[in-house]
Amino acid sequence: MKKNMKKLLFSVEGMRNVYWDESPCTIGCEVSIPHKFDGDQPLCIISHGSGGLGNDTEHFVSALNDSGIATLCVDSFAGRNMTNINGNELGGYVSPRARAYETVEAYKFLKENYESLFANLDLDKVACVGFSWGADSIAQIIAYYNDVLPKETFYALCYGNLWPFEPEYYNAKDRDVTLYHGADDNWTSPERGKIFAKETHSEFVEFMGVTHGFTKPGYSREMAKQVIVNHHAEFPVPTDLKQVYSWIQKGKIWEDTEWKKVDAPLDYDQLATERVLSDIIAKLKS
Repeated sequence: MKKNMKKLLFSVEGMRNVYWDESPCTIGCEVSIPHKFDGDQPLCIISHGSGGLGNDTEHFVSALNDSGIATLCVDSFAGRNMTNINGNELGGYVSPRARAYETVEAYKFLKENYESLFANLDLDKVACVGFSWGADSIAQIIAYYNDVLPKETFYALCYGNLWPFEPEYYNAKDRDVTLYHGADDNWTSPERGKIFAKETHSEFVEFMGVTHGFTKPGYSREMAKQVIVNHHAEFPVPTDLKQVYSWIQKGKIWEDTEWKKVDAPLDYDQLATERVLSDIIAKLKS
């Protein structure tokens, strides 16, 4: 542990394995506070992708802590005895909505235990960053838990799916949101991300020659084989998810649109990652 660093582990109770047997599960969380004797430190909530906590979350925790920003990581897998979301199957799934709920519950835990455990944090100075499936989860916070986090919260959505565009996403019009996407990403579509940005008046940052997973150090010319995508479906804008589910029950993704799989290249990009980090730091340190 770094000198003058405080790490706190806690859990969020009351979650359930809704896609399996409704059994209860406990969600693990970790708060890293870089200067344990200093007060008024801002907080960044980090939402991991479908591969779980990994090099990307570790890199962001380290970089943000070095800049005097505390971090909160919520592990959506360990308490469910999962290691990842299988990109080739629809089973073993945890919805972004469920992850949004457990994330805001973790933030509420910090608020409720502020005096005893987190008095050196400024819980009104907050940012959220999510990677891929984690970006979808952060978008669900904006959509359904809009009044839990401070209104000035900065939301950084890195290569999220964000498709179909849900009516509740319009809540982002009143929030500070920036989307970051690689132009060569074929797992999640930058063009669909641009629809989110246009409809919500959010910022969109596109990186030329950059693919999916660009925030994950260690990715170098990797390939995710035959992952399920839905960005080829021409969903109306907006689309209620209940309509989508009714077609899924019929074995379709939407009306006459079949499911599709692609081989998705994955590459770390240092400059793109540094841009995301610098934006978060600038927002929280201003």
